[in-house]
Amino acid sequence: MEWVGLIALGLILCYSSYSAKIKKLETKLKNIERNMKGENSMSKILSKLINSKCKLITMEYLAIVSSKEIECTILDVDDEWIKFTFTDKKGITKTKIMRIDSIDSVDLLDN
Repeated sequence: MEWVGLIALGLILCYSSYSAKIKKLETKLKNIERNMKGENSMSKILSKLINSKCKLITMEYLAIVSSKEIECTILDVDDEWIKFTFTDKKGITKTKIMRIDSIDSVDLLDN
């Protein structure tokens, strides 16, 4: 009977490392999907627009400005996120972070 417990313990120890392996595979798969969808190229293009005044257009409703488009200045960009500042209706300057994959198009407002 003791050997059944030892075998069960061995199986638990073997399969406990699978969650870490699955997470690694999920991140690799996410990176491959991002490359196939062109999000890396979008982040490269957006990184060239840092400190430029742009209009970000998204099909998602932006509760921060009550619109689907926002005039902003891009502060920073990485592979998944964009950081930007904008002025709300009250004249208060706010800084927000948004996922790049939620952006549909970008219009450059100044040179």
